[in-house]
Amino acid sequence: MRKFILGVLVENKFGVLARIAGLFSARGFNISSLAVAETEDETMSRITMVVEADEKTLEQIKKQLNKLIDIIKVEDLTKENCIDRELVLIKVKVDSKTRDKVIRVVDSLNAKVLH
Repeated sequence: MRKFILGVLVENKFGVLARIAGLFSARGFNISSLAVAETEDETMSRITMVVEADEKTLEQIKKQLNKLIDIIKVEDLTKENCIDRELVLIKVKVDSKTRDKVIRVVDSLNAKVLH
């Protein structure tokens, strides 16, 4: 099993994400990560998902997704040249005594303090 990144272009309609999630749960597939956003065309949304599968299961997932009515396009982005990052926003309460310590920890993790 390995991780694959799928980009799915869908019609921006109520219930599309629920149908995709239902497809995955009904067949015992697991979604490791999921991000959804409207595109520059407000009638469409892009779903980016990470799935753990073998090649055969990946092909089955793509075929099942393409059968759904509101799916426009399914792409395997795994082999594309891209940058993969995680984003975490953490709110930490600090005072004048702990601020320097928190900033040192943030710097050691190559993170950024926003405010």
